[in-house]
Amino acid sequence: MSADSPAASGPLQPADAVAEASPEPGNRLRQGVVGVAIALVIVAAAWFVGGRAGWDTIGRGGVNMTLLPKVGDVAPDFQTTDVFGNPVKLSDFAGRPVWLMFWGSWCPPCRAEFPDIQSAYSQLEPEGLVMLGVSLRESTLDAAAYAGQNHATFLVLSDPDESDTGAVYPIVNFPTHIFIDKDGVIRSIMLEDMDTAQALSEARKILDPAPNPA
Repeated sequence: MSADSPAASGPLQPADAVAEASPEPGNRLRQGVVGVAIALVIVAAAWFVGGRAGWDTIGRGGVNMTLLPKVGDVAPDFQTTDVFGNPVKLSDFAGRPVWLMFWGSWCPPCRAEFPDIQSAYSQLEPEGLVMLGVSLRESTLDAAAYAGQNHATFLVLSDPDESDTGAVYPIVNFPTHIFIDKDGVIRSIMLEDMDTAQALSEARKILDPAPNPA
């Protein structure tokens, strides 16, 4: 038997096996770099997709609250247009309670709550409540199409680039709900999607209390 054969040189020791199985230092470095690069690509892709889906607006209520007018303040006026191009001012509804909602059909929480919001408004409209749903960061056509498909009966406004409303209502969190009483004073702000019961509870805070029975 040749002296070069494994049998002649003795059995392979554990240390030798580890040495043969271990990659060279240069290979380990290259593998590490590739792994980090792949991880960065995955994170970047998730960030990009999440941002387009509206994830970047979730969980930032604290930031939005510091930027918005405060509860107890007179609600700042603004003028924008409805989805038909008609000019609309907040002050057009002076003397009436107003539920002001900032939303977008691109926003998953906005879509999730839309049926509940419509249901709550349908119950409160006969009590004199005005609702203005201001669509942001999307075309007027997209806002109108989504509202129509979901049978919205409240007034849908459109401010795609926030040039009409952004100075006085800088919106970070979607959806944002602002409840304004008949005197024009902000009584509550909700920075989350709501179900029908919660929407009814918040909106009723700005309606006149029921008269006492005779």
